[in-house]
Amino acid sequence: MSATTVVLSAGPNGLGVTRSLYLKGIRPTVISRQSDDVVNYSRLPARKIVLPEKNTESALLQTLLALPQAAIVIPTSDWFVSFLAENSERLSQHIRFLLPSPDIARMLIDKAAETETVSAILPLPKTIQKLTDSTALMDNLRLPVIIKPRSHQHMVLGSKNRILGNVQEVTDFFVQYQTQLEHLIAQEVVPGDDDCQWVCNCFFDYNSDLVQAFSFNRLRLSPSHYGVTSYAISQYNEEVITLSKKLGKALGYVGPAMVEFKFDNRDNCYKYIELNPRLGMCNYFDTRCGINNAHAYWQLLNDEVLDYNVQMKNDVIFVSLYEDFFSRRKDGESISQIFSAYLNDFFKPHVFIYHTWWDPAPSARMLLRQLTSLLKALLRKARVI
Repeated sequence: MSATTVVLSAGPNGLGVTRSLYLKGIRPTVISRQSDDVVNYSRLPARKIVLPEKNTESALLQTLLALPQAAIVIPTSDWFVSFLAENSERLSQHIRFLLPSPDIARMLIDKAAETETVSAILPLPKTIQKLTDSTALMDNLRLPVIIKPRSHQHMVLGSKNRILGNVQEVTDFFVQYQTQLEHLIAQEVVPGDDDCQWVCNCFFDYNSDLVQAFSFNRLRLSPSHYGVTSYAISQYNEEVITLSKKLGKALGYVGPAMVEFKFDNRDNCYKYIELNPRLGMCNYFDTRCGINNAHAYWQLLNDEVLDYNVQMKNDVIFVSLYEDFFSRRKDGESISQIFSAYLNDFFKPHVFIYHTWWDPAPSARMLLRQLTSLLKALLRKARVI
């Protein structure tokens, strides 16, 4: 009898894992933190559980402890990974899940600890882990710099990151955040367009050996330059995969990883950006290109034989259409330029972030949500005018 499988679902990450498992004949239970999470519109889950807004962690703990013995649990966000790491001693006696050791998981989620550790293994942009004042920052880093929260527990910026491009912006930043510097790190921005960025979605076994890897070239991000993938193409990149393999082995890493790099034209070197210790946002893109990391996770916990020789498909396009279109517009591209870019790839196979014909409700729901948001924005603008 197949083990109960549970996806701790967050947005397209969780939807992708659910679809990847379904393609292997597994219909998981999904647990989400919001009733309007996109996975809750999918027909694929065997069961859907929405956690309460209050006492969320307590409710999740009780829900997981109430699962059948040896249930397989797959996290798809940093919050869920942190929760499993923090409660691993109690939960691991009842359910099965894959994480690096608790120390490694905590280190990878805290960017100050992460960058300090990884700098001894791979090249990465110059980083200040402990911010003190504007003078020290400008003495040690070249502008522009990117300011990042140390983790999802340190979100004091009101945004994913902040770019400081000149001396005045640096000065203003330290005035505004002088009491919150302990929550932040600073890194030099590696120059280059969006298409200098690469991602390796990969999976490591109990020996920290690379089982399989999927690499793709980010072509556009949303928001532009410093956001998440909105347009990409699958491309086998041996150097990026080799660097990811080296990192996993050095860390003693087990399970799925999303490793991000940016190519630095100044020294022709791939610079490490970050590692997310979970299945990434684009994990269904991996699956459609032949690398089903969600199923590898399930197989390893079921003691099934893993295939170390799977091959990925090249030249497949990933697109989050709404986000990509408006990100390009905000970045100054004309409508004709945008459609010209889309037409250039028209005859390539495409994977859409939400849409698939055999599970259409999530994409229909997201389209309605996006059109509603656009209409509200237009109405607000009309009132201002």
